[in-house]
Amino acid sequence: MITADFLPEWLVVLNPHAGCGRGFRDKGRISGLLDSSQLNYKLVVSEYPRHAITLTKEFIEQGYRKIIVAGGDGTLNEIVNGIFLQEAVPPGEIIVAMLPVGTGNDWIKTFGIPADYEKALKIILDGKVIKQDIGKVSFTDQNEEKVRFFANMAGFGFDAMVARKANSLKEKGRSGLLVYLQSLISSFVEYQVCKTKITIGENQIDDLVFSASIGIGKFNGGGMMQAPFAVPDNGEFQVTVIKKIGILGILRNIGRLYTGDFIKDRRVSTFKSTRIKIIGSRQIPGEVDGEILGNSTFIIEMVPERLSVIYGDDKYFATHPVSHRHKKLLKKPATAMERINSGA
Repeated sequence: MITADFLPEWLVVLNPHAGCGRGFRDKGRISGLLDSSQLNYKLVVSEYPRHAITLTKEFIEQGYRKIIVAGGDGTLNEIVNGIFLQEAVPPGEIIVAMLPVGTGNDWIKTFGIPADYEKALKIILDGKVIKQDIGKVSFTDQNEEKVRFFANMAGFGFDAMVARKANSLKEKGRSGLLVYLQSLISSFVEYQVCKTKITIGENQIDDLVFSASIGIGKFNGGGMMQAPFAVPDNGEFQVTVIKKIGILGILRNIGRLYTGDFIKDRRVSTFKSTRIKIIGSRQIPGEVDGEILGNSTFIIEMVPERLSVIYGDDKYFATHPVSHRHKKLLKKPATAMERINSGA
């Protein structure tokens, strides 16, 4: 058995389905780039939905503390959930980096990571680390209490229907910006707003709600800036609520979704909060980082500055992290008392 002292430095989790099969097609190229960089790594492949959660938990228990996500936002979401569901070490002791393989690749836009493999790998080698915020969603699915963590954005109502349709198109081999635009338009034809009660800190909305977006990062849906005021390390969500809006309102705002200017519409409200509760008059869909949740009442809570990630630039951050901080983060395992004191 290989002990933790002799493990490769990095665990690389590759999703072959990411990017409509791009992960599978580019596996050889990704391995070649990693080899040429002389990174000491072990590559594993996720084979089915939620498999990356299991892989992450298992390899952290074996001693791995650095993980490269070779996938998209959904793969990152699974790895984040694996990190926060494992009990071997505090989540903040794990460092996550990204080789973007996905279709939307929205998380990287906030963290200054290019979609190009070679450039993204250079950022990993540079090794600048920041602790970003994480969201926790509690909900009920088929009478079972569940929890899901997210690193970028959660959406409820119309947003979740768009994500579900986009995922369906990706499974059929579609990719690119048109996936999200087609999903947005077709979802509008089908989606029916419902009376929804949203409690955002001390604020409350009780109205016909079209969608609610809760952002740590700024972007989702393939580059739509649905949370333009989100700051990934300030300990608060940006909440964007759109009340009932007609087809003309949607068409007028499609372009403005990519600049963040849609928030100027009179039917859009934005808030800052660390806790949100959403209750629909009927069941409403939800999604986190593009991954679909069961229809339910949702409670969303902030877990501040708990995930260590490698970034490219810090133009959207509240703080200016120290370069190569990851060397300090990989300290000896915390004692039981240190874990309790750190809130782990």
